[in-house]
Amino acid sequence: MTSLFLFIFVFSFYNGPAEADTISFKPPELSHIAKELTGSENNWPLIFGAAEYLNRENTFVLDQASQKELSRFHENWILMNQSRNHYSDLIRNGAGVFAAAEVARADSLNKVFRYNVEKGDIHGSVEVISLYRESIDQIAKALEENRVVDVEARLSEKQGTVEHRKGLIGKWIAANIGRLFREADGVRTCSESTGKVTFLDGSHVELARNTTAIIRSSRLDRLTSTSDIEINITEGGLLARLSAEGIERSSYQISAANATMMVKSSNFWAEKTGEHRVVMANYSGTTTVMAENQVINLGRNQGTVVERGNVSLQPSQLLPAPQMQWSAADSVIRSDQITLVWTDIPGAVRYDIDISDAPSFDSSMQTYRSETNRRTIKNLPVGVSYIRIRAFDENDLRGVESQSYRILRSSGTKPPYLFLADGDPLDIYTSQPEYQLTGITEPGSTLKVNGQTVSVSPSGDFSVSLALEQGQNPVELMVTSISGKVTIQERSITKISEDKLFDLTWSSYAEEGRVQHADDILITGRAYPPLEVVARLGDLEKVIPCGINGNWAVSINPERNSDLTIALRYRNSKEVIGERTFRIE
Repeated sequence: MTSLFLFIFVFSFYNGPAEADTISFKPPELSHIAKELTGSENNWPLIFGAAEYLNRENTFVLDQASQKELSRFHENWILMNQSRNHYSDLIRNGAGVFAAAEVARADSLNKVFRYNVEKGDIHGSVEVISLYRESIDQIAKALEENRVVDVEARLSEKQGTVEHRKGLIGKWIAANIGRLFREADGVRTCSESTGKVTFLDGSHVELARNTTAIIRSSRLDRLTSTSDIEINITEGGLLARLSAEGIERSSYQISAANATMMVKSSNFWAEKTGEHRVVMANYSGTTTVMAENQVINLGRNQGTVVERGNVSLQPSQLLPAPQMQWSAADSVIRSDQITLVWTDIPGAVRYDIDISDAPSFDSSMQTYRSETNRRTIKNLPVGVSYIRIRAFDENDLRGVESQSYRILRSSGTKPPYLFLADGDPLDIYTSQPEYQLTGITEPGSTLKVNGQTVSVSPSGDFSVSLALEQGQNPVELMVTSISGKVTIQERSITKISEDKLFDLTWSSYAEEGRVQHADDILITGRAYPPLEVVARLGDLEKVIPCGINGNWAVSINPERNSDLTIALRYRNSKEVIGERTFRIE
């Protein structure tokens, strides 16, 4: 209990003199110590790691050497914050586009810094601060070298041959990734190619096959950091994906034929299907369409059709997403072909099936068309392929895309595939006495879980119920293919203990659900990494995520004779697994 008590105190108030030979303080004084000596309460693990705890006196002690190390960290922490502010300015000025690699390195170093702080590693944290500051300088240098005043977009991804044209009368030539676009520049794809153009605020447009687009206007207001973007589709179609900043601060206008679209959506499709005909589908946010002296407002999952000389189609609900008729999102095959069957969507006149080797569908993507709810796909490559489907109605409106499905093709010469459901986690947490382990592997293979043979269905699906002991339960999965190849994977399933969830430490006296009143009460505990704590006191609610070791802490300022409710729940699903109420007397 002593080691647990030591580990879970996280916030404090400091009242000791910095110039003393040693600094002594009580556990409730920890957060102020952290703020005074390191610059932030969030750096409390450094104080905890550097201090000696005297159990009998319930006191932490920092000697002179530790104070010197913390002072060195504090000096660097000030520099770190200055660099972070500089980083924010650089991002606002386009570093995400023109210094993408340098930005990725800085983001990675920032994560390493937080990890070192959480470990209480002062020396490692200071070293990373130095590297982080260098990375910010590199961003600034790259931004200065790459940015041109009238440039605001670049070709960030492509598949196949993508061409660009300088101005309205330039010659079409091949474009490489990184190509920068100015106003009036054009970009086009061919029958077997696609491309992505990214803008300063993180927004981008994905060009479909046989698409030609002109960046008619691309202006940046440096004072307000707002952008005005206008893209004209002369042929084909594009998918616009606006970032949160793009939706909030920028103006995106897409035109095609006689239609003009003011886009405030993170997912919007527009396609020119004829000389004077445009179809539009809005999947989130809003889009205002102006054409034929009409104004049409599209909400989520709504579309319209604009055709010269005709009354525009009023907002029409898009067709729902098809669902594959599989028992799971994964399927394993040995053959180079597969027949896909999905739910038949009422009102659908055709379907498009995208297949790619990347879950983002931005690499080696092929699109197949089907008039019915089934299609045989041939020549599937060995490895993993991702599939999504969408339906089209009689007006050519593009429906909502299905979830992404995964096909695993095995050649028989490689170790068999093995994937678990729910994201295939390495560490699994549950409050139930049993856990249903489900997944998919190569059909015809033999699966053993902790040495026990588990049945595998003809399609490769498996499911086994595992009885759990309290705490961590190691699981070994071994799959042997028909050809004798073996795959071994290890997982950990932890059975959550409610007693551990509510093994709390209070800075005020507490017993049997009653807590002695104090103006400020610190509550600490040690739960599990995927959980978060919800503390409710009257109308006030605080949500505190558990740390990498399950640690958490919260400070409250209660009234006398009030009730405090503490609930623990999964961070992602919000499912509550334990809740208790305490009376503040």
